[in-house]
Amino acid sequence: MRKNSRFLSNAVVYVEDKNKNELKANLRDVSIKGLSIESDEFIDIEPNSHYKIEIVPEDNTKNYKILLEVQSRWVKLVKTKMESGFSVKAPSGKTEYKEFIENLAEKDKTAMPPDEDGDGE
Repeated sequence: MRKNSRFLSNAVVYVEDKNKNELKANLRDVSIKGLSIESDEFIDIEPNSHYKIEIVPEDNTKNYKILLEVQSRWVKLVKTKMESGFSVKAPSGKTEYKEFIENLAEKDKTAMPPDEDGDGE
């Protein structure tokens, strides 16, 4: 069971692989302690290995990037997509990351609830 709330995001993510190549992916969800990504391209990620990730927020009006050190926890290939989950190493000192999470949490509060009966009202 997860201890921290997770929030959906459409941010772009760049993962630096073992050969120092930056590979583009999409952020799926994020919490203060972890995140998951997906990509249409294969990214060579090994579980329990350390990586550097750069997040470019979807609403990047401040034109900033969030740099994180992460540890991979799982990798899954699903049809034509690759998914992977990471734990974030020491996020408490990363104020940009905290602000990013807070902004997603605020958007989540103001989102309209799902239309349960499907009539669009």
